[in-house]
Amino acid sequence: MNIIMISYWSCPLARLGVLAAGGMNVYVLNLVNTLGKLGHRIDIYTRVHKEEDEKVLVLHENVRIIHLKTSKADHYRDVKYYSERLLDYIKRNQLSYNVLHSHYFYSGLIGDKLSSGLSLPHLYTFHTLGLVKRLYGGINDPKRIQAERLIIDKISAIIASTELEKDDLIRKYKVNSKKIFVVSPGVNHFLFKNRGSQYSRDKLNLPQDKKIILFVGRIDPIKGISFLIEAIGKLTQKYPSFENNYRVLLIGGDLQSRHFWQNKEVKKIQYLIAEKNLECCIKFIGSRPHTLLPYYYCAADIVVMPSVYESFGLVVLEAMACGSCILASRVGGLKYLIKDKLNGRLFDSGNIEQLGRIIWELLNDKQQRIKLGQRALNASQEFCWDKQAKKILDVYKCFL
Repeated sequence: MNIIMISYWSCPLARLGVLAAGGMNVYVLNLVNTLGKLGHRIDIYTRVHKEEDEKVLVLHENVRIIHLKTSKADHYRDVKYYSERLLDYIKRNQLSYNVLHSHYFYSGLIGDKLSSGLSLPHLYTFHTLGLVKRLYGGINDPKRIQAERLIIDKISAIIASTELEKDDLIRKYKVNSKKIFVVSPGVNHFLFKNRGSQYSRDKLNLPQDKKIILFVGRIDPIKGISFLIEAIGKLTQKYPSFENNYRVLLIGGDLQSRHFWQNKEVKKIQYLIAEKNLECCIKFIGSRPHTLLPYYYCAADIVVMPSVYESFGLVVLEAMACGSCILASRVGGLKYLIKDKLNGRLFDSGNIEQLGRIIWELLNDKQQRIKLGQRALNASQEFCWDKQAKKILDVYKCFL
């Protein structure tokens, strides 16, 4: 099968945790690599990176990333220009495809134009929903919501990550349930596996004698990092010796960029850290290569995901595959991955007292951390990418 994958918003090879690069990048990259190994040919179309010319990168004998220039207009206006360039590229190179799969709403708009021009079935993955972000994160983007409704009307099918997302699509967007196929993302168990705490800390030059609390993700209001800092602040007030015995590591963002330090959410977090005199213990350490993340997960005593909302939660799934002890907010896809007190712990989003109480309990109960981590690792086996990619392939075949 020959597949077009459109990832206009962010190249799958972009540095994770910087700007728009996050879970969607990981999803697309793992999906295409797995499909490629199964013998299918995939071309991923994305925008050129900053200061780069158009170029084609071969990831695998069956997988290419094709970078095309944009018009440098705003993204909505660029959709038409980019779609025309993409169609022209396909025709000039005499390429043919069987199915089109687009990711995120800009790609969905481009995919709509391509599916018409090439007479292809168009499958679509949201990754996040505009109406849900408005509800939980207070982020109102009417143009995006209008675009999502337009895409829904025209696509062949939606590949949703959870039953919860399916339910949101049916209730909030009035999508016909027959148009929705639920296939959860997967995890790469060759990369994400238990590598041992002591070895991982030595490799990362992290102290062996401190409790380590880890956050991984984009520095974004919806990630709820301020809740974690508030909870840590209360713990240090209640237990004065605590601040000498722990470190909170925040992985995400480009520390070398002035835009990062000017970001509104980064400034808010910096202010909170300073206000509570926690500069010694809570550190931005910037984005880290994906190949190093398993060592951070294994080095941590607790991996905390305090999000206001998560459509799925790939960071949690990666941490599960590493046997980490995970504490996550009871929202979105996180509550499908984590079963409270069975393979991790859950807290009510925004409940700082509860978050702090569970952090303290876990840090002082090594046996509970080990037990939860082992069960998390076992549960992650259900989400192997080999299994999930084949399920997505079955969805494609429905439209051939």
